[in-house]
Amino acid sequence: MNRGFYISQLIIKGINAEDALVEFSPDVHAIIGPSNTGKTYIFQCLKFMLGSTKIPKKIKESNNYDSCYLEIILPDKTKKTIFRSLAGGDATLYECSVEEVADYIVEPEMLIVGRKETKKNKTLQSYFLELSNLKDKKVRRNKGGVTDNFVFSFLRHLTVIDEVSIIKEESPIFTGQYGEDSKERSILRFLLTGKDDSNIASKPKQKVIDNRKGRIEVIEYLINDYEQELSEFSDVSTSEEELKTQNEKLKASILAGNKALSLLYEEGKALDTTVDKHWNLWKENESRLLTINELQSRFRLLREHYRNDTSRLEAIIETSTAFSELKIGHCPVCNSELVDGPHTGCSTDDIDNIVDASNAEIKKISYLELELKDTVESLKAEKSELQDKIKINRENHVNTQRVSSEFSSVKIQREVNNLDKLRRKIRENDRALKIINKLDDLKEQKSHLEKEIDPMDGDYSFNELTTATTTELCKVVKELLKSWSYEDISSVSFSEDTCDLIINGYDRSLSGKGYRALAYSAFVIGIMHICLRENRHSGVVLLDSPLCTLRSKHFDKVVNIDDNDVIGDETKEAFYSSLSTFTNKGQIIILDNDGPVNPNKLDIGYTEFTKDTSQGRYGFYSASSLVS
Repeated sequence: MNRGFYISQLIIKGINAEDALVEFSPDVHAIIGPSNTGKTYIFQCLKFMLGSTKIPKKIKESNNYDSCYLEIILPDKTKKTIFRSLAGGDATLYECSVEEVADYIVEPEMLIVGRKETKKNKTLQSYFLELSNLKDKKVRRNKGGVTDNFVFSFLRHLTVIDEVSIIKEESPIFTGQYGEDSKERSILRFLLTGKDDSNIASKPKQKVIDNRKGRIEVIEYLINDYEQELSEFSDVSTSEEELKTQNEKLKASILAGNKALSLLYEEGKALDTTVDKHWNLWKENESRLLTINELQSRFRLLREHYRNDTSRLEAIIETSTAFSELKIGHCPVCNSELVDGPHTGCSTDDIDNIVDASNAEIKKISYLELELKDTVESLKAEKSELQDKIKINRENHVNTQRVSSEFSSVKIQREVNNLDKLRRKIRENDRALKIINKLDDLKEQKSHLEKEIDPMDGDYSFNELTTATTTELCKVVKELLKSWSYEDISSVSFSEDTCDLIINGYDRSLSGKGYRALAYSAFVIGIMHICLRENRHSGVVLLDSPLCTLRSKHFDKVVNIDDNDVIGDETKEAFYSSLSTFTNKGQIIILDNDGPVNPNKLDIGYTEFTKDTSQGRYGFYSASSLVS
């Protein structure tokens, strides 16, 4: 057994009171004793600790007690302790044994009872449900397919059987609650087959159907509108996968086009650089030409200056030669007045010096004129060369500018246009994809609404609890009853009408109380054995008076008792002997008035209450607790 648990201890504590406890065997444990020894109280406490909201009925012995502890052991031998106040309320989970609770330093987990679980806390029932491997299951509760979440309390009437229910004539699978028959059939079918009803859906009410049909009409109108819009894309595929593939290819082409355009821009930049180069050379040469023209103009003025200076110097020479013949006036050399008689202000050597200086200056100017002539000739030649270069520069500039313009307007523009075309195509595809996605979404909504109108597609013939479903259970029950010496068992089957056992051709309800109790016990034990093979059960069955109180050795016979109500000693002994062979088949706890003759010879747990203060254990509570 890999799932479930078994009960190891039940302890009732009080203030200044001796603990009342029972330790249980992991396989079979019998608690035997006459009436009013606390057996029913133990049963109620166990039921309470397994999630029932009904608190144990107070008895006089329990007046000083207020706390209940249940220690369980999981398949991995881990011990857990659950605490509840006997006044009711929520439970507390300790991850330890009962003995370790007092020293438990971690904040224990609260388990809600009687309310829905919250984000912070789960319920006691959901805790046991997880241990039983039955979480997140659903069972159908009516013919319309409405389902309920499986909860641990659904197992109660098949695992915790009180002394009234165990002898009832109605089917063991029914609790008697109004309108729950379909669900209780589904519960047994699920336990036996492992197939829950999570995959079915309920048929909606008419107002829901009308609402969904109205929404479908609106959606159909939108679908037609979008399909019309999609048809306008004549050259666009309507396949989403094909459009996505096209877009991937287009994106690859755009990437390649961008790289090609980048190279063209680089080439265009190089052409622009060449255009600028020819322009700069053109303008540099034109600037030089302007400079030469300016220089030529200045050199002409300079030449005139040279000529004027030469003429002036020649005049000086001519004047100096005629100086000696002058009679009046002032000396041009010393500026003294010329009078009759010899001139004594300066010498003729000064005039000769003036003439010589003038000739020297004229000669120098002649050299300068020659140099100027050479310079002018050089500038003239440079000017001619520049004019040729300027012409070439201008032609080169015009030609490269034309090539650059053509390159930009043809090659680059063509590539840009091609990229724009690809991008437009992607935008068209994206738009078509958006429409297709909207159509898919609308169609999905329509399908979902149609599913809501008829969730089971017209097929509301759900899986039912049938004879075939219970075949294995009937075999197990038959073997159990045979081992318990339940009359002469020839056949055990299941009635689909009454949902109860048919034993030797007769309904279980026709048997006496004792045999009904035995059959009920075999029924629930058989269910546990089958379920534990697939690990979907708590692993605990609690039976109150399976051998019927009417066969107790403590019972004084009275009149008006049918013999069928009484279980014989042979059957009782066979019952206990058979159970003693069960190992690792789940835990069976029996509370009854009468036990086996020699319990020590059987491999079962055994607790006996004597109701005798001088012999054995008085009851669940000690005799001292009777004193208030």
